Amino acid sequence: VACGMAQQSTIPAFCLEYWQNKAVEWGQATTLASQQDVCLHLQQLKDFLQEIFQKLQHMNTTAAIKTFPLVGQLLGRLCWNPCVVADEESQRTLLQCLWCLYSAEPQNAIELKANDWIQSLIRHLISDSETENNSFIQILGYTSEEYHSNVVKCMVSSLVTELRESCCNGIHMPKRKKIGLQETVIIGLWLRYLPSLENVTLHLIETVVSTPHFSPQEMESLINDSLLPKASARHPHIFMIVDTIFRNILLESDGNLLVQTLMQMFTQSFIQALLFGEAQDKPPLKAFFPHNPQPLLMALLKHPSDVPSQVWPQHLLCIVETLKVAVEDKDNGGSQRGLFENWFLLVHCGDWVDIAAQQLIASKAETSEALLWLLAFYHHPNNENQQRTKLLAVARKVCDHLKVLFSSTTLSLSHLQTSLDLAEANSEESGSKYLFNQLFLNFLLFSAGGQVIAKDAVHLMTHGNLLTGISAMLAGAEHRLNSYGLMDYKAHRTLKLLQEHLKRKA
Repeated sequence: VACGMAQQSTIPAFCLEYWQNKAVEWGQATTLASQQDVCLHLQQLKDFLQEIFQKLQHMNTTAAIKTFPLVGQLLGRLCWNPCVVADEESQRTLLQCLWCLYSAEPQNAIELKANDWIQSLIRHLISDSETENNSFIQILGYTSEEYHSNVVKCMVSSLVTELRESCCNGIHMPKRKKIGLQETVIIGLWLRYLPSLENVTLHLIETVVSTPHFSPQEMESLINDSLLPKASARHPHIFMIVDTIFRNILLESDGNLLVQTLMQMFTQSFIQALLFGEAQDKPPLKAFFPHNPQPLLMALLKHPSDVPSQVWPQHLLCIVETLKVAVEDKDNGGSQRGLFENWFLLVHCGDWVDIAAQQLIASKAETSEALLWLLAFYHHPNNENQQRTKLLAVARKVCDHLKVLFSSTTLSLSHLQTSLDLAEANSEESGSKYLFNQLFLNFLLFSAGGQVIAKDAVHLMTHGNLLTGISAMLAGAEHRLNSYGLMDYKAHRTLKLLQEHLKRKA
């Protein structure tokens, strides 16, 4: 083996010189002889690159360049050799070495220049230029599309693997170097290779769904750290892809409430990025939601914190009236797609549905048919008129009973039993159960005596597989209380009590 690499504890300078000379000799491997020589030495080269990587990962950029002054030239030449980068293991190790030389926070001109150089190499590796490797591709017998597709897949696979490992700075890898790529590099990768964008989105959803007791703050941090809201605000087609994944997961999971909560918090971060982002030419909202009526779009995307709480009832009525027009158009011969486009928009802006549930329980006025309709449509968008009429009638009875109990300070579970039994008898489908549970939770949080019976009531509400749904509703309620200036200390105490109870029950 060249230079006895496996037995050396350090990397002798002449080894770097040996491989540097080889890289110069090979060039871009345009001749059959150079390609054969690369293949002959490839395993030794991979062993050598792996040893370089082991050394570089414990150094900063400046120290690495001073210790191994030829390493940059060597890596650069090898990245331009298609015979080397066509091998998945070689490409992965090359990228690992480059990432070790990349400075998340460059401290001097050398590190700044190194960052620019590394970015240009990565751009080259994922370039689809027809001229750079055309002769090499022809010799191998591949079409340009086949060759570049395989190179990009290998590069992205290596990048994803390295980034995932770099996030594990736990006790098992205390010395692993933290790698930070610029946002523009990551977003550029998503634009060039959509499977990488899909993987990030699916990973975000999987993380949230597999950890049902995320706090709103943790979920918001997770969403923002993914860069998906910022990328979506800059590029409408990225938003469309992310939104399509959300929609498919939501439909396949039968309206999973954790996915709905994730969609709502993602939308809020996306709107913030759109409003306060750095882009000069911001796309209009219609570019992101092309199939929704403009009045409905503007009403739903207005954040509740931007509307005075005393105006919420009027704003909700405006939402319901506009939404009903779209639904009635469908009933009179319009498209099923239009109905679901507007339902998906409502899910994105589900905070208004939470506020509607609170208004239904806490308002002293007569139970609002409009707000009941909004909840019924949200939880059961595809209900036929007869089914929806039946659900609305039962929901009205539950609301009326809860409103009678709302101001009582001496509640017992028996007082609530009538409503619980009524809801149970009319909850054949999960959507109906979610609707009734949303009403019950708002009653427990905001009524005068709800805290006294909260644990016992939730115990009855979480039979079957509804525990995760209740947790998601509580997370949404916590976010609402923290975000909209609702300084209701009793509601906060009841909320914490219920969350602790559900964690023990899980």
